[in-house]
Amino acid sequence: MRVNLNRKTIVLLSMAAVAGVFAAWSAKQYIQDRIALIEEGAKVTTVQRIVAAYDLPVGTKIEAVHVAVRDIPLDWVVSGSLKPEEFIHIEGQQVSSALKRGDPILWANTASVGKKPFSDKISLGRRAVTIPVDSINSVSGMLVPGDLIDLYVSFEYRNRQITAPHLQGVLVMATGRQSHDGSSGDLSSYSTVTLDTAPEEAAKLVAARQSGTLTAFLRNPEDKKATQKAVRGDLATIIGIANPPPQIKRKPAVIYGDQGNGKLPNLAINQERTVPSQEHAPGIFEVPGQEDIVSAWINSLPNQAPDELVNNMTTEAVLSMPTQAN
Repeated sequence: MRVNLNRKTIVLLSMAAVAGVFAAWSAKQYIQDRIALIEEGAKVTTVQRIVAAYDLPVGTKIEAVHVAVRDIPLDWVVSGSLKPEEFIHIEGQQVSSALKRGDPILWANTASVGKKPFSDKISLGRRAVTIPVDSINSVSGMLVPGDLIDLYVSFEYRNRQITAPHLQGVLVMATGRQSHDGSSGDLSSYSTVTLDTAPEEAAKLVAARQSGTLTAFLRNPEDKKATQKAVRGDLATIIGIANPPPQIKRKPAVIYGDQGNGKLPNLAINQERTVPSQEHAPGIFEVPGQEDIVSAWINSLPNQAPDELVNNMTTEAVLSMPTQAN
């Protein structure tokens, strides 16, 4: 009887132990399932975006050291934020609005670095002056930045028309709004040219525009010689077809013997007419002050070749160049 009782106790205890183990396993499994369910519910999709690694003030030139990559929940991604592979498009640009550390960098927070002003292309002691041109003065639109031109001025002086060299070997810095960098637009369509001059040459140019008519002539860049030749007079005189003045017909002189103080009229001596040489052609004369061409100053600059200087002066686009004629 006692043996049977012990067996029943053992069986009951075994069943209780098994039930306890099963209950513990079930509870553990339940807890794990709940944790997994909670974690699944809390899990969010993230994407990588570029953020500021430091406080970036306005004007900061963006470099790789200034940014970091962060995982941002998809629902929190700001429109216009940058992916890591898009950093190449903003590298070297400037911060247009201040950023705090961790702020996502947006397209709107960056701005392209502005081009250098055209004044940076002007050497110390020089001046850039813009003058209006027409189809003749622009050599039918064939002038390009880097060309050298001669400027002749035509004006009236003491009732005589004079055309004389005004400035020679002037460097063309820009045509219209086009400089040597070749920005968009029709290079043959422009109404102004911008020239490189000394201050006193700029003053002379302004005076010539006010009192005369300027005409531009294209010069070979290898031609370093100035000319002093100018012309004056009307067109017939200039080209040598003007008629000589009519001869005055005089009556024969009568000599009286009782007029001892009388003087004989001057006898007209027939001189052979010679064809004038080109040096002394009708209307041609030489003007002073043209000993050298304007752009000769380039050759005196140390440590820089003339061609290199011209290229440096005309290598960047000038969208801010004035094009209004006075």
